[in-house]
Amino acid sequence: MAGSLYVAGTTAYATVFAVDPGPADTVVISGAAGGAGSLAVQLARRRGATVIGLASEPNHAWLTAHGVVPVEYGNGMAERIRQASDGNVDAFIDTFGGGYVELAVELGVRPERINTIRDWQAAAKIRARTYGEGSAACAVVLGELARLAARGELEVKIARTYPLEQVRDAFRELERRHTHGKIVLRP
Repeated sequence: MAGSLYVAGTTAYATVFAVDPGPADTVVISGAAGGAGSLAVQLARRRGATVIGLASEPNHAWLTAHGVVPVEYGNGMAERIRQASDGNVDAFIDTFGGGYVELAVELGVRPERINTIRDWQAAAKIRARTYGEGSAACAVVLGELARLAARGELEVKIARTYPLEQVRDAFRELERRHTHGKIVLRP
């Protein structure tokens, strides 16, 4: 768990910091069941925001159990988000890429409340944020994340572990982009 907390945890922390959600905000997070996304939804909820998590149906129970409103991605997603948010989305965190920055704009989110860790071109076009791991990679943030995890207030979901000699298999699974949590390599 500790190995995944550094990259995924500091990335999630930076994405939430970038959009600065509060109790009056509704935040949409793409890739909500993935490594960084699963932590970002929890961190945004800790700040009191209403969180809508975009994920496949098999991940909806986990999201619901963490206080997140699950929404299936794919065709008709914008309308499903509008229904889930009563038409009001204040911030958008994209951990997946591939059109989510444009979706955030379509939903009426201001560029300064959009953050992506994958689609830098789209972010540059509208001047959205691109805060990721490097923006929060420090001992203070890592210490806070570790304390939250140790107290059971932050679940670091491990999708699967692989021995180092199976690194190719791990990357194949990662490339499918449908893991629930982080893929971990063991030395």
